[in-house]
Amino acid sequence: MSALQVVEILLLAGCLLLAVWLVVLWLRRRALAAHGPVCPCALRLPGSPRWRLGLLRMGAQHLDWFSVGGLTTSPSKSWGREGLEISTPAPGSVSLPGLDTALAVTLTREGGHLADLAIEPKIYPAVRSWLESAPPGHNVNVT
Repeated sequence: MSALQVVEILLLAGCLLLAVWLVVLWLRRRALAAHGPVCPCALRLPGSPRWRLGLLRMGAQHLDWFSVGGLTTSPSKSWGREGLEISTPAPGSVSLPGLDTALAVTLTREGGHLADLAIEPKIYPAVRSWLESAPPGHNVNVT
């Protein structure tokens, strides 16, 4: 077998591996979106200067964050809906690769800082209204 054939086989294997990886990411995104709206966002945990790109899902009872490159369908971070508050956007926008223009907001619960999120301006009203609305089944017997 010549060196050229070895290089061709390695390039073919690399292309196939890349194609499989893209299909797996696409299938994962579809599986995540099956349980609620999913939008791109970035997360910064308290005390960390680094933003991590991911996907935000608004479920019935939880706000879930998933790492963008992971293979699992379980959230990396999850916050219960009850008592969760979101701040108004900070002035200016955050510049992050993968997000065109992003607004920085803070997630808190009873005064405790949980995380900072960078979300697109069109997504902010959706997340805010989701947090301010009553969860499904909450106070269903109110007369």
